[in-house]
Amino acid sequence: MESDKVKQNKVEGSAPKPVSGASAFKPTTSKELDLARKREERKDAERKRVSEEQQQQHIRKKLLAECQTLLNVNYDWLYLDDYPDNRSVAIAKRTRDYWLFICCVVFIVFCAGVLGVVPAWVGGSAFGLLFITLCFAIKPFRRFFSTEPTLHELLQERKKLEFRALNHIKLLEGQEGLAWKCRKLSKYNQNLKRTLFQGVMDVSAKKRLFGVIKEKKHIRLYLQLMLEAEKAYKRLQKDYLKHHFSNLENGIDDTSEEPIRTTASTDNSVTVAVADSTDKGVEPSLKTE
Repeated sequence: MESDKVKQNKVEGSAPKPVSGASAFKPTTSKELDLARKREERKDAERKRVSEEQQQQHIRKKLLAECQTLLNVNYDWLYLDDYPDNRSVAIAKRTRDYWLFICCVVFIVFCAGVLGVVPAWVGGSAFGLLFITLCFAIKPFRRFFSTEPTLHELLQERKKLEFRALNHIKLLEGQEGLAWKCRKLSKYNQNLKRTLFQGVMDVSAKKRLFGVIKEKKHIRLYLQLMLEAEKAYKRLQKDYLKHHFSNLENGIDDTSEEPIRTTASTDNSVTVAVADSTDKGVEPSLKTE
């Protein structure tokens, strides 16, 4: 009897206690611990790389949306290709001065003929010549002799082109401004960092651009800024698409509005219940807590 009790106590003492699944697969040796630590470091590094890539893509996408107005720039209106040059204006001004001088001389001779200072036939001829000279002020009559535009027409054409260009700049700038946003594209075009453009960007940020742009040279400066900004924008588009397709090949989703923050998932603990060898044919079972 005593020997049977001793054997039964030994069997009960040697029976294993229930262990959880995490404890069952937990590394015990130093080598296994090092491998597990390196595995976790690689996972953390990969999660960090994916998060940074998503964040960079989000910044590129946001910058593309902010500077999308660059695609609506009408360079023909800003280039002012049909803008009358100074030489044409100077020639038209000289022609107008000659015409006014002739009109004044002929009118003086006519007045002298009326007053009897000169013979009547000279005064009459002067009156006829004055009438013909004044007819050159009428556009349909003038077109029979010359097709050159007058000074008034050239100045009106200048004002028309300037108004069209300034109105287009006003639409591009809007309420928030556009030129100052181009400073963010300087990473893709170093010419945007030139001092020549910094003044335009600063004035645009203060929303005082239309108080400064008044002449053709200012419009041309704004045009140069838009050309350099468009080059940078196209390079940004190319860089964004390059990283986007690369991320698709690597299985990374970078189309979300905000970068996805990776969180460590908690595994469900599994308890392994090992039955006593003395139980009646009960096999080990898995219990999920």
